[in-house]
Amino acid sequence: MNDLSKTKLPDSELEVMLVLWQHEEPIRTAQVLAEIDREWTLSTVKALLTRLAEKGFAQVSRKGRFTLYKALVSEEEYRRTETKGLLRRYYKNSVKSMVAALVNEESLTGAELAELEEIIRNAGRK
Repeated sequence: MNDLSKTKLPDSELEVMLVLWQHEEPIRTAQVLAEIDREWTLSTVKALLTRLAEKGFAQVSRKGRFTLYKALVSEEEYRRTETKGLLRRYYKNSVKSMVAALVNEESLTGAELAELEEIIRNAGRK
């Protein structure tokens, strides 16, 4: 496995990963292409999948004449790593500053605020 903290996926590769994360079983390139909301060619998707495999994000297997791909890195693991990087780069590792920035910039409903309060309360119990 690779060191995720040093690997930020470009948007195009992330789009492909979003498709792979929707499937537990390996899928064909054509299926990835069908599920992406872009006008890419099959060769473009193949190139992106090859790069993801080289980076350790996707597993490549063969079934007959078909090449299949499966995510090796979970969506949760990648999101956690990206969030930590964002926190470090923009908020000097201050969760409080990050949450304050998000809350101040977004219009939260009472229900959303209550949910955030519950999350924070539960985090304090760990």
